[in-house]
Amino acid sequence: MSYLANIANGLLTISIIFTGASCLQAQDTTSFPEIPRIDVHTHVADDLHAISNYHKVREILKQNHGVEMAMWINLGDRNKPINSYNEVIKAGLGRILCCISDYSAHDGLKYAPNELPTWLERGYVGYKIWAGPPHRRLKPGQEGYPYIDDPAHEPTFAKMEKIGMVCASIHIADPHGPWGNRTEWLPDSVEYWKEITAWRHVLEKHPDLVVVSAHGMWSLCQDGQIDYLRNMLATFPRLNIDLAATFQYFPFVTRENLRSFMIEYADRILFGTDVGRWTDPTETSQYARRYFRCFQILETDRVTKGGFFGQNEIKGLALPKDVLEKIYYKNAMRIYPGVRQSLQQLGYSIE
Repeated sequence: MSYLANIANGLLTISIIFTGASCLQAQDTTSFPEIPRIDVHTHVADDLHAISNYHKVREILKQNHGVEMAMWINLGDRNKPINSYNEVIKAGLGRILCCISDYSAHDGLKYAPNELPTWLERGYVGYKIWAGPPHRRLKPGQEGYPYIDDPAHEPTFAKMEKIGMVCASIHIADPHGPWGNRTEWLPDSVEYWKEITAWRHVLEKHPDLVVVSAHGMWSLCQDGQIDYLRNMLATFPRLNIDLAATFQYFPFVTRENLRSFMIEYADRILFGTDVGRWTDPTETSQYARRYFRCFQILETDRVTKGGFFGQNEIKGLALPKDVLEKIYYKNAMRIYPGVRQSLQQLGYSIE
């Protein structure tokens, strides 16, 4: 090979290396750095160390992926409720809003209806209720629990409806689909639909109740469920859903059906993850990566291995920018008190 040929070959090799590097960088960076993102389904509770981890995740997303992770809505959790509201708000630096929460709804809702206005006045932005499968909360010797449409719950929902308190990421049922007999899922289709139907009864009685149903109301796991969810959203205009812990189920539905649903009901879908707390600092970058995988699924048509949870390969939905804006922050800004003001105070340019 001649001297000039060697030089040309070397330049070609360098070109290939740098082209590959730039492609990798492009794949690792959002195409929508200007869109702020809000996670409406988190369980940081009042763990101040965990809150600092959330800030670190934000920094990693910004630095490595160009992502602007703006805020989180804190739902507490069953083991650590939010008892130190002022400390959480201070540690959150304007990026964390809090809900009161109840993870034992089958034992009766713990907040009296006349208490609810006081919680709103204190700055809480909604009421998180866990009302999943009764069998997951059975005590020894106990045969069953009441469903979410139990008459004892009516005064609470009526009060929330009257004062405009958001039913924040209420958990109904659990996933039902073709995945085997795992105990945390609902293999019994009859039980699954009994719980979904009980929730429908509540919405029929309280049409003005503002609702965000957690996990897509667990109705994004099969194509038939998506069709039913279309019916629910069309019937109840104040019903919304979050996407927390749903991404891993996207391979089990038809991509075109899911994508058209997301576009059709973009005004009613909110971004969420179901992220909790972690103590190992080495996990922080992993959580940032989980977030970015979810963003890739929504923003691109590339195949991503895993959503926030799981390792299933998922072909991205490549949603339009206006749809992403609604899912990432505009719907949360419309539904939750304080979100618009907080975004403005943080310096975001919003419509």
